[in-house]
Amino acid sequence: MSSMRHEQESVGILESRPSSPSSAAEASMMAKTPTFEYYGFVVYLVSLATFAVYLLWAYLPDSILTAAGITYYPERYWALAMPAWWMSAIAFIFLFNMAANMYHTPLLSSIDNITDSQSLLPSEMNCADKFFCDEIGGIPPIGDLPISLVNMCLYQ
Repeated sequence: MSSMRHEQESVGILESRPSSPSSAAEASMMAKTPTFEYYGFVVYLVSLATFAVYLLWAYLPDSILTAAGITYYPERYWALAMPAWWMSAIAFIFLFNMAANMYHTPLLSSIDNITDSQSLLPSEMNCADKFFCDEIGGIPPIGDLPISLVNMCLYQ
């Protein structure tokens, strides 16, 4: 009896297997729940509802809000102050990031720009000048470019 049941289980397993590797991939893709898509959709709906409430609060007169039973809400001043504050904060973040990057960039005369014995410089400088500046095709070998070559290509 148990051997009969075992045969039925193995036949059921064989029948449920996909016939080709592509259908196996499709089956595994279909089995997974796309939770990130659900989260994104929920965030979209919540942000849309929040924006609608913000617009209603900003534009409806107090009499309509009071008639709807809404009696406690921030002053209308914040309808303009908060977006202005956020835009200023975002602009400050971008400007601070650029200023910090410029502050941490070493000067051209700095000791940090000097090459060492481990640097891979182009072997023939005259040929490298022409290749790097004129972009005559191909991909150059991996190596370090001296700052004088970079300045020559950029500013001549």
